[in-house]
Amino acid sequence: NIAKKKFKERSSAFKAKVRYIIVRISARTYSFDLSDRGRSWKAQKRKVASVTLVNMSEKKRFTIKPFRSYQQMDAGGARQVWDSLGKAIDEIHNRNASLLSFEELYRNAYNLVLHKHGDLLYEGVSDKMSSQLLEMVKKLSEVADSSLLEEVSRSWSEHQITVKMVCDILMYMDRTYVPQNRRRPVYQLGLHLFRVTVWEHPRIQSRVTELLLNAIAAERAGMITDDRSLLKSNLGMLLELGAADNSNVYERDFEGIFLGTTQEFYRLESLSYLSRNTASDYVVKARNRIEEEKSRAAALGLPPSTEGPLQNIIETEIIDRHAKVLVDMENSGFASLLRDESKIDELRDMYDLFVRVPSSVDFLRDALSDRIKTDGKALVADQERGAADPPAFVRGVLAMRRRYGDVVSKAFREEKRVCLREKNIYFFVVK
Repeated sequence: NIAKKKFKERSSAFKAKVRYIIVRISARTYSFDLSDRGRSWKAQKRKVASVTLVNMSEKKRFTIKPFRSYQQMDAGGARQVWDSLGKAIDEIHNRNASLLSFEELYRNAYNLVLHKHGDLLYEGVSDKMSSQLLEMVKKLSEVADSSLLEEVSRSWSEHQITVKMVCDILMYMDRTYVPQNRRRPVYQLGLHLFRVTVWEHPRIQSRVTELLLNAIAAERAGMITDDRSLLKSNLGMLLELGAADNSNVYERDFEGIFLGTTQEFYRLESLSYLSRNTASDYVVKARNRIEEEKSRAAALGLPPSTEGPLQNIIETEIIDRHAKVLVDMENSGFASLLRDESKIDELRDMYDLFVRVPSSVDFLRDALSDRIKTDGKALVADQERGAADPPAFVRGVLAMRRRYGDVVSKAFREEKRVCLREKNIYFFVVK
């Protein structure tokens, strides 16, 4: 089949009438008899230096040169090829990629791997990236705090571009050499080197983390901060660095500290605010804080693994720790609001806040049950003392049921457990 294909390709060019064709296949030379136009091909091994095809109609000679023998690339040649690739990587890093031929670079990298010089290529790329990152971190370490987040974000973005372009050149090495030798893919290698060289530098990691936390704290304090995109970019960098080599750098260097400072902030703020304001004001403040944190988490691109614990911390510090106090506060607590028929909206707001922590809703249910029992006992006491006749007692019970029925349907949003409790209390009062 190979001989047929080669014969058709050759004969279509000069329309020759050839009786024999000699083809070299897998280092062996064969002669094929074409007298019957390819219907009975017979191979015969021959030792020939070249093949001559004669065009019988025009008497012209066409000579096909023999295949070149395979030559292994020696160490010196491999070093020369790598030197050219190393210079190209420097040009990519310096943003002069438009002057390069990526086809030629890909071919050079392909040949190095093909000729068993993958170690030279891989280690060379690693050393080249490391030297570039050392120069980068030297400059970043001298940047003032006011510009550090911006410069780190810019350096990270440029490094990503460089690594992606290098990956395009080393695509063949990624597909063959890397899995065969259990090495990191080139992109993951570039991110790993950025983490150990740039991020873990003593003058980078601690300062960037502190700047991120200070910016979030300033937002919580109501101060105008810089564009959130800088915070998002730096946090995204940590997430990607951790995913590249399973180092959990985001959780280790930011998330734990962030959640800890968040818990301490809301613990102190909730105590301070509650001591100076009414329960209804506190509910409004708490609701706003929860929405602010949710919006901030989305704007900063925090992962779900952070959003969940963050919401739990806020709900625990703002709601769960103060649920009993919010119910019992004099003149403004939930129990006090139940005495005023015009406070349905405030009761509903408190229920909507408490329902975020299901266990805290029991305080509201108990307060409502106690209020109904107290009013019911007062009606019974009046009846026993003779202060009210039986029709007045019935009217009092019906009025009480209408009033607290509105509380259950509007403030508690017709929660089934509250409805059942209310029904049982009315039976108790009537009995």
